[in-house]
Amino acid sequence: METATGKISALHGRTATVLVKSASVCYRCAAGKGCGAGLFQATDKPRYMQFELPEGMSVQTGDSIDLTIASKHLLRAALLAYGLPLLSMLGSLLALQSFSADSGDARGVLVAGAGLLAGLLIGRALLERESVCDQFVPRIGRSADGNTG
Repeated sequence: METATGKISALHGRTATVLVKSASVCYRCAAGKGCGAGLFQATDKPRYMQFELPEGMSVQTGDSIDLTIASKHLLRAALLAYGLPLLSMLGSLLALQSFSADSGDARGVLVAGAGLLAGLLIGRALLERESVCDQFVPRIGRSADGNTG
């Protein structure tokens, strides 16, 4: 499990605004809707993110908390972002080779590009589903006083 530490800067009911020092290059992560991998890269750039507090967790403004994301979810995010387009590209090239005796370089490049584009579009469509994207958002793991979420 990957963990980053944040500090609660504001509370609004069961929603906490958390200050996390991290880098974020991905626009989805910057919007708080990405895989969360940017939280685990050290930098001096502060970011504010909002999280629902788990039931039974008692925290106050200024408390330190752990933000966690399961390693398997980081692996799934990487496979979706990188593995799916790569496999789609390679699969399209294998199909071309299997079904065409005369597959020139130009045709191979076009088929590989089409396969790559198809994999990117499928991955993007999957990430637009709330059920898929939710597993890639970090969760509050515990507070500094040991309360678990």
